[in-house]
Amino acid sequence: MSEFGLIDIIETKDVFTIEIGGLDGDTHAGLARVFRKAHESDARVVVVTGKNKSFLAPEQYEFEWVEKLGIYEDMLKIFKEAEDIIRDAINCEKTTIAKVYAPGAHSLGASIALSCDFVYASEDSTFSDPHLSGFGVPPGDGGALLWPARIGLSRAREFLMTDRSCTAKEAVDIGLINKAVPADELDGAVDELVAKLLSYDPLGLKMTKKWLNQYLQQNMNVVGMGTLFAEGMVLASGDFAKKTEAYGKQLEAEGKRKG
Repeated sequence: MSEFGLIDIIETKDVFTIEIGGLDGDTHAGLARVFRKAHESDARVVVVTGKNKSFLAPEQYEFEWVEKLGIYEDMLKIFKEAEDIIRDAINCEKTTIAKVYAPGAHSLGASIALSCDFVYASEDSTFSDPHLSGFGVPPGDGGALLWPARIGLSRAREFLMTDRSCTAKEAVDIGLINKAVPADELDGAVDELVAKLLSYDPLGLKMTKKWLNQYLQQNMNVVGMGTLFAEGMVLASGDFAKKTEAYGKQLEAEGKRKG
């Protein structure tokens, strides 16, 4: 395990790659620091992906850790980390690319992917945010900000307030992500995008991203802490652990997660 938990970092001269291998307490804390490290690196492009051709979905979570988040002292730490993850991803001056393989980007995984400037996915991947349907809490780790920013409020309600997911192709059609290609072509498609970005003037590219992200930065200040606080109130109700345990068992029954 690295200093960032289940996250590996691969650095070349121009590209800073973040590979996520799952989610536990150390990794959540690592996600709250890794985009800052990418920001401070000499790389010009950041690629976020999963280990072993994946990205991040609840079936990759350590559910025993998640169930303990209803403890008040842990809540405060986790909420600060959750805000830092999305804020630092948005504020990172490097151009960021999410490279999403199946099963896809779901819950926090979706928030991380959608906080990136570009989202390229394999055609067999899917996208959803099951905070409400799975865990019984609001999408307080960025979903309430990022889904409406990409697809509008009406469509975002459909995903965030119902048990709705979409294929990568549909995600392209509705504007949620940028591109969907066969899985064996995804690496090449991302490499082509990286080459295009590296061909631009570094300062011009950085300032273009900065100006485009002003909308997200302004709304993060309005939405971020409010949604995190709302999520905390739900967690404090005492129902969170039971809901999370049931969701974990559901994933096991569907063969998506090992017990």
